[in-house]
Amino acid sequence: RPTGLQAVFSGVGQKPFIDLSWAPNTESDLAGYTVYRHEKDQPPVAISKEPVKAPAFRDDGVEAGHTYYYFVQAADVRGNLSESSQEASESVPEVRQ
Repeated sequence: RPTGLQAVFSGVGQKPFIDLSWAPNTESDLAGYTVYRHEKDQPPVAISKEPVKAPAFRDDGVEAGHTYYYFVQAADVRGNLSESSQEASESVPEVRQ
């Protein structure tokens, strides 16, 4: 189970994004991580197209004025999934002119 998930917004003066990071799994048969995102009262969707190898992911599909919730699952080489990490959330501020 991935632990220590953090979500941090960046994007002042550029396209907004949220950087995610978590503590790496130490299992030798780790194949990668799947990153999930949802908004309040919406079902989670996998936003990593393939297993993420490093314990970090950049979500650049975010929009101003939205709050996003994330969790991560680890998968081993046989396709077994871990329990989900704890959820982390981050808000993208409204753009001020």
